[in-house]
Amino acid sequence: MSFIIQKRRCGQCGSRISWQYPVVEILIAILAVLLNFKFSTRLPDGQVFNFQFWFYFTAFCSLFLIAAYDFRHKIIERHFLYIFGGFAVVNTVYRNIQISTYRYLDILAALGIFLFFYLLWRVSDGKWMGRGDADLVFFSAIFLGYPLSLFMLLGSFWIGALFGVVLLITSFGRITIKSEVPFGPFIAIALFIAWYFSDMLTFLYEFIYF
Repeated sequence: MSFIIQKRRCGQCGSRISWQYPVVEILIAILAVLLNFKFSTRLPDGQVFNFQFWFYFTAFCSLFLIAAYDFRHKIIERHFLYIFGGFAVVNTVYRNIQISTYRYLDILAALGIFLFFYLLWRVSDGKWMGRGDADLVFFSAIFLGYPLSLFMLLGSFWIGALFGVVLLITSFGRITIKSEVPFGPFIAIALFIAWYFSDMLTFLYEFIYF
């Protein structure tokens, strides 16, 4: 409210405040609401602290930091990446304790997706894909496991293509097909969608292939 009432200016010195601050706060609030919808019905009677909510909320906040930093600076920040990587490892260990069938497929799929991105970076000398994107997609695939990592891979390219088309249409020539666009945010969005709708996507995968 103060951002609107004060017309984007500091109340003391009058300096203009960037739109990024309310946008970030609104996006994090939306994230919290979505996670609350997902986990609020799973709490046993009498339990107040929801460990799953706070684990995934913190994990996705670290992923959001990676995406936001990449969006602003076109760099995958290593410190944020390693924090999210820690959550990814914990998540896959917990998942595979419950379902041991997919353990080797999780690793194979993550390595395959990493190799695909790494080759895109290596062959193009960084023009098609950044080196940090390969690391991010590896931890993202570890976080999701197989087969959700496949949906994340496809979804990131679809979302990126759609965003690119919109930019080309609305930029009026300022952005061209050769302009550099950070890919980290598309990976993050595709990861969250694949994770949030994991039950539906897993059912779809099993229906198609089995």
